[in-house]
Amino acid sequence: MRLSIEGILERARSLGISERPTARRTRTGRRVRTSSQVLLDEAFFRRLERLNLMARRGARANTIGEHQSRRRAASVEFADYRHYVSGDDLRRVDWNVYGRLNSLYLKLTEAAENVAVHLLLDTSQSMDWGEPSKLLYGRQLVAALGYLALARFDAVTVAAFSDQLHERYPITRGKNQALSLLNFLNDLSVGGHTDLDASIATYTATRLEPGIAVVVSDLLSADGQHIAVARLLRAGLEVTVVHLLHAEELHPTVGGELELVDSESGEIVEITVGQEAIRGYEERLREWADALRRAFATMSVNYILVDTSTPLETLLLHDLRQRRLVR
Repeated sequence: MRLSIEGILERARSLGISERPTARRTRTGRRVRTSSQVLLDEAFFRRLERLNLMARRGARANTIGEHQSRRRAASVEFADYRHYVSGDDLRRVDWNVYGRLNSLYLKLTEAAENVAVHLLLDTSQSMDWGEPSKLLYGRQLVAALGYLALARFDAVTVAAFSDQLHERYPITRGKNQALSLLNFLNDLSVGGHTDLDASIATYTATRLEPGIAVVVSDLLSADGQHIAVARLLRAGLEVTVVHLLHAEELHPTVGGELELVDSESGEIVEITVGQEAIRGYEERLREWADALRRAFATMSVNYILVDTSTPLETLLLHDLRQRRLVR
């Protein structure tokens, strides 16, 4: 039997993966290990199993997974199990397993199809900011999307980037790989500045499995966002950009005489912040986000601006459903 959710969580706890996030910070841009942990919640993972990542152009044929095929696969050999959830087709329940375990499981076979899911996470120094940090929120989102894909036997790979491509989680399938994915996300280093184009150029330099790409970043780089996304499109990927900003970045509450420190370069700027300055900042931020949204829309790219105070469950079960990334 494949590893269950309970088994994943139990093994994670035995390795000391906690639910309380902490993090180290640096102003030098040097990449350091962080102790931020991916939040684990069994009920949340259960709800994820009802969802499915959507590929608009359809999945590749004759591979393993649960996306509906446009043509019949060559075989119906067994591939994996997953828990039954309300609404699933009872004809796919393995009643022999039910007789042994008194629990409902569905059989996944090679008669279905899969897509490759490429999860690209920004681990630059600016992401390690806020309480909780954008980086922790990004880790949780990538963990959730990765688990969702693994539970459907899609192929999953994760890459961390800042000014260049860093740690990579090799392409893998099956829910029994979920703990390995969580450990990878837990161990990511943080540091450097954001250079999306340089990182994506490296990522797309080799042949990629066609499918879905989700870029999770605060996009705090001078330029290159559109060029980077175009590279992913040319590689045959359907792209979603999840733009993470902390609530304090969206709507600052600070004021008065301030000393601002660039989290990536260490540059210090002294400034006086009043209500007029805050209104001007918020207007420029809206213009920036609107420009990104319009540009990505012309490329048929999903763009989602996310306030990291948004509960992850709301983002996944409501916002991403509305944008048709999941169903």
